[in-house]
Amino acid sequence: MVTKENIDRFLETWNKITRVFAAMECFREDPGLTKLELLALSAICNREELIMRQLAEHLGVSMSTATVVIDKLVEKGLVGRERNHGDRRVVKVKLTEKGEKIAVSFQRQKAGIIKQVMGLLSQEEQENFILILEKISGALNGDKRK
Repeated sequence: MVTKENIDRFLETWNKITRVFAAMECFREDPGLTKLELLALSAICNREELIMRQLAEHLGVSMSTATVVIDKLVEKGLVGRERNHGDRRVVKVKLTEKGEKIAVSFQRQKAGIIKQVMGLLSQEEQENFILILEKISGALNGDKRK
């Protein structure tokens, strides 16, 4: 049973955690980057290149929104586009050297914070914590499996 006390404790803790992650996501190597642009750079960095559909799915946005984000990153010299020779409708996006530098710096910062947090937990607690986060994420994203 979920008690009011547990709901209050959850909300208080959740608010503290989200403030830290919000600050982390607002990291700016370049002050002209939006949160979505930074997340797009990070996603592309993790895969070396992505097609636009994959990027939109990863970011949880429409293709038109992903296109606007990439347009801005191309203008800033952080991303390049390449059409697929077999299917010109397929557009691949890759980081430029400047884009990679920013993405790697952001990922290092993010990994450092996560390592610090996870270091507070035993191996078993880390595994349980990740399982709980996966369960919550699945429930919030419509996955009914338990």
